[in-house]
Amino acid sequence: MRRLFQLFLVVLGVSAAAAVWADTFASKPLRFIVIVAPGGSADGVARLVAERLLPRLGQSVLVENRPGAGGNIATQFVAKAPPDGYTLLVTANNHTINPSLFANAGYTIDEFAPVALLMEGPSVIAVPADSRFNRLQDLIDEAKRRPGAITYGSAGTGIPSHIAGEMLKKAAGIDLTHVAYRGSGPSIADAVGGHLPVVIASLVAAMPHILSGKLKALAVTSAQRWPSAPDIPTAAESGLPGYAHMTWIGLFAPKDTPAAIVARMNSEVQSVLWQTEMRERIAKLGGDVARKDPAEFDAMIKADHAQSAKLVKEARLKAD
Repeated sequence: MRRLFQLFLVVLGVSAAAAVWADTFASKPLRFIVIVAPGGSADGVARLVAERLLPRLGQSVLVENRPGAGGNIATQFVAKAPPDGYTLLVTANNHTINPSLFANAGYTIDEFAPVALLMEGPSVIAVPADSRFNRLQDLIDEAKRRPGAITYGSAGTGIPSHIAGEMLKKAAGIDLTHVAYRGSGPSIADAVGGHLPVVIASLVAAMPHILSGKLKALAVTSAQRWPSAPDIPTAAESGLPGYAHMTWIGLFAPKDTPAAIVARMNSEVQSVLWQTEMRERIAKLGGDVARKDPAEFDAMIKADHAQSAKLVKEARLKAD
């Protein structure tokens, strides 16, 4: 009985400490470490969330950009930060694929506690305006007739648009030749100029060119038609049932960050994201928000990591 009572006191002490952590957090400014340079979707949503957390936390949230090595530089930095909730990582699909894609990414996903899903959105498979491909099936049929002869461009090796392309090849049973660009801008520019027959890019990056008629959208990679582009069919309804790939942006803390702090940040971020004005702003970035608690987000990350590792192995992908 004495041992049980002592154990009860220990558990009670841990619970009390967790409550104190949640109640006293935050007592100083926070930092969002972003994997890309200013101007990208991850940076944009990080700044939107950061400025709206101030009145909720009573502390400012500083956004610090640490681009490079496909996101590894920022990720390694946060992995080594104190697990106190004050230094958080804003990253994307790179987080789950880089440990498989790079010979040494410098981190594993187990070194982080998923906090909150900030945004998700699809890529789009598009062609020049004067392309003979009017449907995704037209592209697939031609690729089957001429294996490897059709080139598609993406924003870079291991970037979500590249992964969406490799999944397209696998789902359709075709061979396309991949060209990795340094960002979506150059790849889209080559497609608009007629120098690239197919481009796969984030919907937000390609949409202005689709609306202007300079690009022709064949399909989006979401499971259902995307609200901001309802006229573009999905790849699934274009002859590839089950095909779906999404770009996501999320918030992570170093492992061993107290669960009470992770839960508090998840709650505060969700409250910010589901404000009507905020959802409208994120929609303009080409995305949408989804309610996921830390456990649900963690399950999503682990599933994405497993899928990415399998694809990297099967397609023999390597970082440039």
